[in-house]
Formats: sequence, C-alpha cells, structure tokens
Amino acid sequence: MGTAIFMVLMVCGYWYTSHDLSTRFKFKRSFGWDVYFLVALYGCVFVLQGILAMALLWLCLLIASTVMNQLPAEFGPQTHHLQMSFMNWSFLGIQAPVVMMLAFAVLFCFWRSNWSGSARLDSAGRRELYKHLSRANGVEGLIYQCMETGDLAWITLKSQRIYIGMIHTATFDSGDANNIVLIPMLSGYRDAKTLDLHVEHNYSAWYAEHNIELASGPRPALDFRKVLLLSQVESLSLFDPAQVLAMGIHRQREQQA
Repeated sequence: MGTAIFMVLMVCGYWYTSHDLSTRFKFKRSFGWDVYFLVALYGCVFVLQGILAMALLWLCLLIASTVMNQLPAEFGPQTHHLQMSFMNWSFLGIQAPVVMMLAFAVLFCFWRSNWSGSARLDSAGRRELYKHLSRANGVEGLIYQCMETGDLAWITLKSQRIYIGMIHTATFDSGDANNIVLIPMLSGYRDAKTLDLHVEHNYSAWYAEHNIELASGPRPALDFRKVLLLSQVESLSLFDPAQVLAMGIHRQREQQA
C-alpha cells in the first residue's frame, strides 16, 4: 500500500511539473536533488487533496447516517453506520478508500495540468505568464521586452557573430534546446582585435528593395528568421541606431585625422 501511494505521488508530481507552464520553468531550472524534491512537493499536494476529498466523502456519509438514524420510520429501526462500512470496504485485498484517494489524486493532477483554465492559455495568456516568470532573469526579461515592444535587439554570439533584429519568439523550457527566433535586420561580426562592428548583410535594405513586409506578402520577413541557441549567446542588449551611427562617425574622424 505504501509503495502504491509513493508511486502515485511521484507520477503525479512529475506529470504536473512536465505539463504546467509555470512549474515547468522551475523544473527545467532545477538540478540534482532539487528535481526530486520539487516533484515530490507537487505529488504530496495532489495526494493531500485526495485525502481531503475522502475526508469530505466520509463526512457526507456520517451526516447521511445521522439523518437515517433520526428517521427510523423511513430507513428502518437498525442503526446505520455508512461511514464505518465505507472505511472497512475492500477492493482486491486493498482498502477501497485508499484506492479512491489515489484515484482522486490522479484526477486532480490531470485536471490541474491539462483541463483547467490556467493550463489552456492562449497566446496572450502565455505571453503574460512568460513576462511574469522572466522578471527574475535579466536575459529573459530583456528578450520579452523586445517581443512586447518591438524594439530591436543586438545579439552577440560566442563566435563574435552579431545579429541585430526583432525577436519573434523565444523558448526557455526545452533544456539545451532553448533558443531565440530572430527576424534579422543587420548581421556581421566583431573584429577580433579592435572589436569594431563590420556589417556583412543589410536585411532591412533588402526587405525594402523587394517589398518584403514583416508578416504579410508572398514571402514575409519571417521566412528569413534565424534560430539562435541561448547557449551560444554571449551578450544581449537593445539596439540603438543613433549610438552606432555616432560611433561610426567618430571612427571616420579618427581615420581622417
């Protein structure tokens, strides 16, 4: 019996942490023993809910028995103990209340992780949830700020490759596959010695030349998106065109001098 309770507890905890969006963020950021304790924590919550459901059912049977004992003309002169009969009921050698308690725990787990309103968020709801969860992480917070406001992001990779563009989507709950989907406007690289920016591709000018819009037309700009792994990102910041232009003018003056 104890093994069955433990198995249901762990399975419910793992199912919930794997399917609920907000909990999945915590689960993906946990390591070592923290993973087991997080799974066990949510499993205990569902088992406790199953126990409370059984306690409520027992209380309902107690009230029914009391009412039946107060009305012998309707239910007979014998003493009724429905709650005791229920507690002593067995199913395949196992006490039926324990089986029902585990069934309630599994049902609550499925409902909370798959069928409840918070588990079926639309795109706007997901974005609000991600915005709330990313407040504790500077990188994620900046990414979702760019997604929400449409600001351009300057992304420098570990290879010193640079992409400047609009962040379309981002994934933070896929472990090593966490990534950023970027609609590029400029791309280039940093010089290894001077760290100057060298632009190789001006996507924005190419978009304007071929009448390519962000999300419409026969071939939208989304078709040219770049998927960048977060593990390869060295730095991330907002892109300020005025600052880059000022830096370029300053370098030109230094070269002329």
